[in-house]
Amino acid sequence: MKRWWIIPALVGVLAIAGLAYWGYGLSRDKQQYVTYLNNRNQGAFYNLIGHVENVEAMISKGVVANSPGQRMMIFADIWQQAYAAQQNLSQIPMTGPSVTRTSSFLTQTGDYAWSLAKKYSRGLTVKPEELKKLNELHTQAGYLAVELQKIERSAADGRLSWGEIKGAADRDLSKKVPPVPMGLQKIDKNMEAFPTLIYDGPFSDHITRQSPKGLTGNQINKDRAADIARSFVEAGTTNKYKTTKTENVNGTIPAFRIHLVPQNAKTPVVIVDVTKKGGHVLSMLNTRAVAKPKMPAGKAASIGSRFLAGQKINNMEPTYVIEQRNTGVVIFEYIQDGVIIYPDLMKVKIALDNGEVVGFEGTGFVMNHQTRKLSKPKISEQQALKAVNPQLKIKSKKLAVIPLENLQEILVYEVKGDLNGDNFIVYINANTGKEEKILKVVNTNGGPVTM
Repeated sequence: MKRWWIIPALVGVLAIAGLAYWGYGLSRDKQQYVTYLNNRNQGAFYNLIGHVENVEAMISKGVVANSPGQRMMIFADIWQQAYAAQQNLSQIPMTGPSVTRTSSFLTQTGDYAWSLAKKYSRGLTVKPEELKKLNELHTQAGYLAVELQKIERSAADGRLSWGEIKGAADRDLSKKVPPVPMGLQKIDKNMEAFPTLIYDGPFSDHITRQSPKGLTGNQINKDRAADIARSFVEAGTTNKYKTTKTENVNGTIPAFRIHLVPQNAKTPVVIVDVTKKGGHVLSMLNTRAVAKPKMPAGKAASIGSRFLAGQKINNMEPTYVIEQRNTGVVIFEYIQDGVIIYPDLMKVKIALDNGEVVGFEGTGFVMNHQTRKLSKPKISEQQALKAVNPQLKIKSKKLAVIPLENLQEILVYEVKGDLNGDNFIVYINANTGKEEKILKVVNTNGGPVTM
């Protein structure tokens, strides 16, 4: 009798064995991957805690320090520690408003510290309101450090697995394992009570110290605000969004905070603040994780320009780009009659993995924009250049409007140049010929900064 079934049966057994071994291999590889994720993310989180603790300690030192020179060094260190904390936070596979708020605190604290470092480098003394703000930041940094330590202990003793969090985020199984640990959700809730700091460059520390000049139009309701938010986010794309939540934002500029998600998905969440008066977009933030860059940061300027043009925001010129956590943040200034109006600034954040616009900040523009009556300079460009150090190798010169410490705006000649390998920007009063301000441009890994 021919046993014709032996070969097919043998093949079947071998196939089943092969599948079992393949399944075992997959299981083993998965476990190794989870272990790898846990170790990597545990390390990033541990470093994040260390940097936040350093920020807290240095802020307290800044409050105690009594000399401008000492404060300048301390606040420069705070900026570096806050930036390093952001880098570690970006490596952890978490998204959502709670992570955004933590990241925002680190950004704003670092930027504020950098602005103070520049101020003290000019020999200026600390003001009472600055001490008050520093004490508030110290309290907030201390709170953040404590809550992060609790999360780290949960991960260390096995109650929280970073690999599981990553898997849940990838599968969108938010009901089974929350993509954001409860500790960070608690941070998000409690940090709402702390102050918001905004610092956008060498001339923006004045932004929140006055009444908004560009807040025009009639009052709108939340439905109209949601329509404006969706149109803003959908412009230039084929994506469609729906509103999931609307909140009230109180402060200098009352606004509606609109939470959006794609029509057929739950993430990423896009948060848009729209002013209650006039329906102006104050800010937009796409909370998606940005992968490693596939394009140079310099390309962000042209993408940002097209985005603003598509929003019918005209006469804005990119002035510089900062590379930050896989994104290019482009600073735009308003141009009137060929003159740069530095108080009227906007920021557009471009994801360098695919060129998507993932952030927008228009607070400076709404606070300051108005049609200015620009008088002709009383001194010529050649006369202004006589006030500049003759050893400075001039690269460019143009007219600009900048704010002074007392919020008064003045017309100046902006002169950019090089001296002994260092880059400087000199501002000469266009009416008096007085040297109003000198900025040194320092190139960092993230882009140019001024001090």
